[in-house]
Amino acid sequence: MSQEITINKVGFEITYSELYDILNYITYEFPELIFDIESSSQSSLITPDDNSFIITFQQEGSMSQIDVLHYIEPKIWELIGDVNSQLRPYGLYVSDSDFGQSDVYYELVISKIGHRPKPRFVKEDVSANASTAGTGGVSNAVVSSTSVSSSTPGSGDVTNTLKTKGQKMGSPSQVSDLRFLKGVKIKRVKDI
Repeated sequence: MSQEITINKVGFEITYSELYDILNYITYEFPELIFDIESSSQSSLITPDDNSFIITFQQEGSMSQIDVLHYIEPKIWELIGDVNSQLRPYGLYVSDSDFGQSDVYYELVISKIGHRPKPRFVKEDVSANASTAGTGGVSNAVVSSTSVSSSTPGSGDVTNTLKTKGQKMGSPSQVSDLRFLKGVKIKRVKDI
């Protein structure tokens, strides 16, 4: 019988053998890929915690021969969905996934159900001048299927933009929507 996966003395209620069987969905589709199971401290996507671990996929071979893995992207989402559904009976789910450094590996973050790992924040290079501002220093930007950020009033979240009942009227420094500007008449242009 295979041993239960334990990382940092935390058990994950799934054996290595069971996990290998599940991950065969990906390695069957991409036989040139190998995978490693590692601690969340090795993750480029989340801050380390005891309720998550990562699986990295990369091509077999030496580092000088490894190509970027962009070719797996169209198919990987469907495969991750299959892996995710098979992890659920073990109390686990795929909480995040993306390409790793230099796109030579692909990372899956596996977490216990009910746990939302904190994303590893990427710092943008603030020394850039006006012509290059915003073009460098950002990597691993991803739209995750599980949102871990919370909204604040006026942040543009759907619940905030549709909420108009009970909104207080105020001065320009107190409101973020012109509809709630106190004492100012807004002229509307019908035809431009």
